[in-house]
Amino acid sequence: MKDIWVEKYRPKTVNEYVFKNQSHKRQVENWVNDGSIPHLLFAGSAGTGKTTLARVLINELDVQDADVLFINASRDNGIDWVRNKITNFSETMPWGDFKVVLLDEADYLSPDAQAALRGVMEQYHTSVRFILTCNYPNKIIPALQSRCQLITIQSQDQNEFTARCAEILITEGTKFELDLLDTFVKSNYPDMRKTINNLQASTINGI
Repeated sequence: MKDIWVEKYRPKTVNEYVFKNQSHKRQVENWVNDGSIPHLLFAGSAGTGKTTLARVLINELDVQDADVLFINASRDNGIDWVRNKITNFSETMPWGDFKVVLLDEADYLSPDAQAALRGVMEQYHTSVRFILTCNYPNKIIPALQSRCQLITIQSQDQNEFTARCAEILITEGTKFELDLLDTFVKSNYPDMRKTINNLQASTINGI
């Protein structure tokens, strides 16, 4: 079965992840060294690496699979999900030092669901860490924002963005025209995930 490029080339470690802000890199390295994280809110445009950074942290902290709950809030965003799925996961003891709830696209959560989530975060703060990602932090209620450390993920420089796409194509042995690659980049930048997916879809006998 053909590999999905966006997963194949997703960074797995802090050293592989491209940080635009070096203070963010130092902060992440400190968390890894400490073996713990606060509740986090990663904000930024689609495809800029928010979920990838969350997964890098989970991987670097050696959080066991059984201690991780991933929820795509663009699909599962009602109060019942918080009251049932998240609460049920949080109320049992972790296998390791702590559990992690990764709420992707948390800005899709309804206001009632966000209010309920605040209560879960307070109740289980000793054993569960929450990582929220969002495109629009203004859609996250202040009560949640105040309980999380906010990190805004900046977009890669367009030249670096293009170079990364070219590197993937070369690694895959795909012949390409630079002008055509530039067209892909201009139409999808700064969404790296979308760009890589579109490139893979177009690489039949080269692009």
